[in-house]
Amino acid sequence: MQFIDSHAHLNDPAFDADRQALLTKLPGAQVAWSIEIGCSPEEWAPALELSARYPQQVRAVLGIHPEHAAKTTEADLQRLPALLQQSPCVATGEIGLDYTCLDVSDKERQNHLLLRMLQLANPAQKPLVLHVRREGEDYAAYADTFAALKHHWQPPARAAYPGVLHCFCARYEEAKKALDMGLLLGINGCFTYKKNEYIREAVKKAGADKLVLETDCPYLSPQGKRGTRNDPSNIPLIGQWVADYLNMPLEKLADITTKNALDLYNLNQGETR
Repeated sequence: MQFIDSHAHLNDPAFDADRQALLTKLPGAQVAWSIEIGCSPEEWAPALELSARYPQQVRAVLGIHPEHAAKTTEADLQRLPALLQQSPCVATGEIGLDYTCLDVSDKERQNHLLLRMLQLANPAQKPLVLHVRREGEDYAAYADTFAALKHHWQPPARAAYPGVLHCFCARYEEAKKALDMGLLLGINGCFTYKKNEYIREAVKKAGADKLVLETDCPYLSPQGKRGTRNDPSNIPLIGQWVADYLNMPLEKLADITTKNALDLYNLNQGETR
């Protein structure tokens, strides 16, 4: 039984003391791959370097998180296309809209950045890792993201899946729109929190075959470990929560979500352990 952490931030300072030890123990925790997200220009080189140091365990995703929209420069954007073509980079992301951080990046700048990121992602023909976060009960961030994708995105022609809606925390209405675009849903510790029955119900309606598992570590530790640092070794625990809710064996969920992640990121299945 193998798992993949489809979204992690192992270059975060929270891992400075034990990053190597953590990666060394992941095969024993049944985690074959961890996908490192470089979501600001400062994180691109470290993400690629981590993949280079651990080529059998780590791949990189490069993009600009919407919270950085106000400080992103044209020079930053001009650097990205060449990096997206590098083989350790398996997707563009995380990109999207986050209407909880309007104090640092307003809607206009976020939407402008999203359009520019799509313009850069289209020629790369790699899947998207989307970050969409609503403000309270206002789902405009999802509506605006889906509109941008509809009008400005050219999904990769040969990809098994064109992208993933990372950290899915919405209703089935939003899930259905994502699924209709061919996107997968990234499921993490948020699924396990008691208040989030609406997420669980949306996931049940979507079905296991539309899911990948992720930690978004060091954030969003699953229920039972909240208040501690999250890391990829928690993926089997998150998987157990999902499997129990969907009333299916963990082994079956692992097979489905691992294959989805392998296909999403075009990983060589023979390299998993």
